[in-house]
Formats: sequence, structure tokens, C-alpha cells
Amino acid sequence: MYSEWRSLHLVIQNDQGHTSVLHSYPESVGREVANAVVRPLGQALGTSSVAGSESLLKTDKEVKWTMEVICYGLTLPLDGETVKYCVDVYTDWIMALVLPKDSIPLPVSKEPNLYVPSILKHLQNLFVPRQEQGSSQIRLCLQVLRAIQKLARESSTMARETWEVLLLFLLQINDILLAPPTVQGGIAENLAEKLIGVLFEVWLLACTRCFPTPPYWKTAKEMVANWRHHPAVVEQWSKVICALTSRLLRFTYGPSFPPFKVPDEDANLIPPEMDNECVAQTWFRFLHMLSNPVDLSNPAIISSTPKFQEQFLSVSGMPQELSQYPCLKHLPQIFFRAMRGISCLVDAFLGISRPRSDSAPPTPVNRLSMPQSTAVNTTSPHNRRHRAVTVNKATMKTTAVTTVHTSKVQHQASSTSPLSSPNQTSSEPRPLPAPRRPKVNSILNLFGSWLFDAAFVHCKLHNGINRDSSMTAIATQASMEFRRKGSQMSTDTMVSNPVFDASDFPDNYEAGRAEACGTLCRIFCSKKTGEEILPAYLSRF
Repeated sequence: MYSEWRSLHLVIQNDQGHTSVLHSYPESVGREVANAVVRPLGQALGTSSVAGSESLLKTDKEVKWTMEVICYGLTLPLDGETVKYCVDVYTDWIMALVLPKDSIPLPVSKEPNLYVPSILKHLQNLFVPRQEQGSSQIRLCLQVLRAIQKLARESSTMARETWEVLLLFLLQINDILLAPPTVQGGIAENLAEKLIGVLFEVWLLACTRCFPTPPYWKTAKEMVANWRHHPAVVEQWSKVICALTSRLLRFTYGPSFPPFKVPDEDANLIPPEMDNECVAQTWFRFLHMLSNPVDLSNPAIISSTPKFQEQFLSVSGMPQELSQYPCLKHLPQIFFRAMRGISCLVDAFLGISRPRSDSAPPTPVNRLSMPQSTAVNTTSPHNRRHRAVTVNKATMKTTAVTTVHTSKVQHQASSTSPLSSPNQTSSEPRPLPAPRRPKVNSILNLFGSWLFDAAFVHCKLHNGINRDSSMTAIATQASMEFRRKGSQMSTDTMVSNPVFDASDFPDNYEAGRAEACGTLCRIFCSKKTGEEILPAYLSRF
């Protein structure tokens, strides 16, 4: 999408705006100067809210010299009060773009867009992981993130240049903490949800105030691809794209189209002043910000990023085995969550979505947790989504395999209708697709490549099947998936379908694959009478 535009990754990497003059001096000198200068500023700030005293700094020269000291102070260990005073001062000063106060130096109040970009670059130093004092750093980082949220929400005087620096600042601090492999109990794990949530919220606000140029979107897409081993990244992306889809359907298909309801908390992420054209442009760009979600089923791809390779090289210079990357154990669930989010979007376009009762985005029912029933149901194709399935060799030859583990799921009679979901009673069947729904080809143009690839995750065809020339297209797809296979995890369940090899059909990725298969079935079952489907889509299905 942005192949003709340059990425800003090197611009961010080579920017030295977070360095101070004091970095040229011995560490002891910088520490003493920072402690001596920042303490009276922080203490005065604590009393100014009560007494209304003015700032100690009066001129531009004084402010810029002090900022050099604060910049260095943000790199100090957290064993004293210096870093806290630095954060207090800077989070107070950036509010000059919202509501000037007496505690803010007069030069900053008069020209905040001249000083805030430098302040943001200095604040990057706070987000560099320290060896100790994790709880103190987390608390200070949250203080900065809350100030950034308030700044983006309430400022009406922020210039485009300041918005752009703000976006780059958020990309940079997310990359500092989220790109490396996750350390259990570390600062990145604790801040991931807030970091990515603030980035997406501020980005949406920027789309309304001054729409980011293509280099910014390209940079964001490249960087987000390096953070996908964090569950919070996919979760927050799913919330944003669902909220945007709700707005998109409202004006695209009109009030008669079944509304796509999302929780108020998620709907509020979309600025009410965002016009329809901006919603459409933002929706398409956010849809692709996660890159290919099928990559989440391949640990080899997720762990091939520079930060992974840098941190996980052994003494001998050889990378460790994939199984030694603890954070990659979450990939099956992350992959499932991504495919469930896409399934949710497809249901919204078909007009058959149902909101969840909790605060999570509206999502299809998790089939793995549903009670099983041996009763045969002869409902229409549109209503078969939640029907319990008894798998045998005959059906497995023509449909996607859903493996039922007898050790995990007990077949038992249930008083609940097999068509019901956790959010609907037995007397409330799932609605049929909306009459004004888009064509099958249109939906597959958006989501088809992801869904077809996800439906083939960790599957390969039997060798003998390639002898049939009519199966060339399927064999080609299978060869692509050979390269996609990222782990050699085994399964205790033997799949009786000769088309699949059980050793390459790991159980923990089946949930995401099943979600993709079910979504494809709902798409093709929504075909209208006389509607043409492209042969490429029919053959793959």
C-alpha cells in the first residue's frame, strides 16, 4: 500500500533529540547537576498549585538550559526523587497546549509548539528499561501516558509538526518496550495494554485533526509487525477496527442495515467529529496495520525481527530454538484472537453480528467451549454456525477438520439449543444475513487471502494427491504452507483424514484455523440467488 513511500524508521533511529549536553560529562557530574537543578523546580511545582506561585524560569535561555538538565535527569536510576521531579515538571509543561498555568514558564506558555516536541523527545529516556525499581518506572510511565492522552484529547492549538512528533514519540516508546521478547513480570508486560491503547487512541485523534501522511502509516505498520507477540496488541487492534467498522457500516449501508454494536468504551475511541471520508480512509489503513494476521501462526516469522535476534543470540552466536522463547507460547491464542476479530468483521458486513455481554469487542462464539450434542439438526446453512458437529471420515474428506478430544469434551445432552450462543436464549435464533449485504466477492476481496491462508495453517496434502492434475491449485497452496510451517509441535490426536498429516496439525493452532474455516463457510452460505462468485474463490473454497 505504501511501497512508493519511505519509512521513517531510520529517522526515528538516528534522531538524537533524547540526548543532553550533560551526556558529554562524567556520570558523577551529570548526576550532581541534575539533582541540584531539578529539585527546586519539582518542589516549587508541588507548592505552586496551592500558593499560585510563578515559575522560577523567565527567559527562553533559562528554559532551554534547564531542559538539557531535565533530559539527562530522565536517564538516572530511580533510587532518588530526581527522575520523579523531571517527570512532574515535563508533564506540567506540556499542558501549555491545553491550558496555560502560572507554574509553566512564560516562554513555554507563549509558544508551546516550540518546546513540546523537544520535551517529548526527552521523555523517551524514561521508557528505557532499568535493571531495578520496576514498579517506580511503571508508575512514572503511566503518569506520562495519561498526560499524553489528556494533551491529545483536549488540545486545540497543537500544530501539525507537534502532532507528528507526538506520533513518532509514541511509536518509539512502544518499539523500545514491545519489540524485544517479553520478559515475564517485566515493565513491557505491565505496560503493553496501556502503551498500545494510547498509541491507537492518539493516532485516531490525529486522523481527525491532521491526517497522518503515508510515511507515518508505513512506519506504524512496520513497527506494529514487531510487537505482535504481545496479546494486548491484537486485542487493542481488534477493538479499534471493530469500532471503526461500526461507524463505517452506519453510513455505507444506511439505517436499515443491522447495526454493529460495540461497547461504549470502544466506540468512544472514534472521535465523534471524524467525518465519513476520514472514517473510511482510517478504517482501511487500520485494517492492514497488523500486516498479515496469519503470520501469528508461525513462530519463525514472529521471532525473526531484529530485537528478537539481537536478544536471543547465544554465546556461540547461534540463535536459540523456538521452544526456548517463552513469549511465543502465547501465539496460538493470539492467532485465534486475530482470526476471531476478522470473523467478527465479516459477520458485521453480513449483518449477523451479535454483541458480547462483557466489555470485550463483539466476537463469534468460541466453539471449543460449547457443549456438544449428538443430535442431528437440519437447519438452514445460515443457522448452522453454532451446531455441534460429529466428525467422521466421510465428512472430513469434504469439510475442514474440527478435532474433538474425548478427554477434554464429554458428549452430553443439553437443554440448551445447539443453535444458541452464550448471549442468546434458545428462543432467539441467529439472524439471517441482511438482504443488503455486500456480495461474496466483495467480502473475499477484503478478507479472503487471510481466511484461506488461515484455513490451511499447519496442514499439508497427502503426497499422492499431487498426481491428479486437477488438484494443481490446491497443491500449490499446500506448498506455500510448507514454507509457512514454523514449529514442529506434535499432537496426541491422530487425524483420520488422509489429506492431512497429523504431525503437522498441532492442536493449539486449531482454534484459529477453525475460526477461519467457519467464517469462510458463512461467507459462501450468504451467496444470493444468481450471484456470481469468482472461480478463484470457488476453487480455493
